[in-house]
Amino acid sequence: MSNKSIGIRKEWSLKTKLANDGYLVMRSSASKTGIDILAGKVVGGGAHELLAFQVQTSEYIYPEKVTDLEKYARAFGAQPFIALVRERKWHFVKPDDLEKSGKMWKIPIRNEE
Repeated sequence: MSNKSIGIRKEWSLKTKLANDGYLVMRSSASKTGIDILAGKVVGGGAHELLAFQVQTSEYIYPEKVTDLEKYARAFGAQPFIALVRERKWHFVKPDDLEKSGKMWKIPIRNEE
């Protein structure tokens, strides 16, 4: 299976998870937009929560992808997250929490007991 196919499967998996958690979800098929998934939810009293995700298949991400995610999230008023699944568990990391070194940045995986 190609990396593109793996990425698309992970995007659909996250879309399904978010929909099951009560979010209204949009998946972008345009890979250069910076956002793979945009999810919104009314959280009570008319307030809402809007999240933007860049779905990754590896624990490393190019800084340009992070910059694009932040730019598009800001335009939509959304909170940006990098999403990565490991051992069937989703991890959501804020851009500020990435470990910045070299040409690619590392997505830290925190194991919660």
